[in-house]
Amino acid sequence: MFDKNKFFQTDLVCPVCKAKFKQLKLKTSAFRIKTRDIDMCNTYEGINPNLYSPVVCPECGYANLDHSFQNNLSDVVITLLQKELPKSKLYKIDVTGERDYVRAIDAYEQAIYCANIAGHSASLLAGIYFRMTCLAKSFGSSDEDEYRQKAIEFYEKAYDHEEFPLGGKMSQTLVEYMIASMYFKLNKLEQAIYWLNFSISRDPKGLTDPKAHAMIKELWMTVKSVIKNK
Repeated sequence: MFDKNKFFQTDLVCPVCKAKFKQLKLKTSAFRIKTRDIDMCNTYEGINPNLYSPVVCPECGYANLDHSFQNNLSDVVITLLQKELPKSKLYKIDVTGERDYVRAIDAYEQAIYCANIAGHSASLLAGIYFRMTCLAKSFGSSDEDEYRQKAIEFYEKAYDHEEFPLGGKMSQTLVEYMIASMYFKLNKLEQAIYWLNFSISRDPKGLTDPKAHAMIKELWMTVKSVIKNK
């Protein structure tokens, strides 16, 4: 049952069509992190905030993650989006209100559609697919591993071609951990071991990010235990 007291509305302006609209946002008091899995996906008490992470303009269908939605776009990108968005799934469809899993995935897919047109960074696409992975996991969807594999693909692209910290937040060691842990969850142990060894060899004392380095070492012990018991 929808509880409006757990939400508030924020005013937004679409960077593509300049439409003004209100977006439903979840209050921080409406959820609590219960546990965090080895792949950094959280289990929540209350409402899963990943349901509301993507923002979609109800007028033109432009979509992005909430923290990037109002970023400026070049005139060339705006023109491309204005041409392609009328062909998209959520063109002139309002998903600014309450969402279930299916509606949230629609919004994420719209964000991917827009990111590909706009040429957004691989790290942004990785973040989208990572959130989709965690959302699918929390709802028991069979799409979880498919999204996880796509997240790996774009984290690896970002690792090779973007500057650290990714998105101004993610250290090199943390990205190495993210990739290794997702390979581990896919039971691709050879690839997980490669990234763990690489990370430890690159920064054996963990000077880049001590917290992430400790996570790398802990994951390495877990992988060794799995291999030993096979």
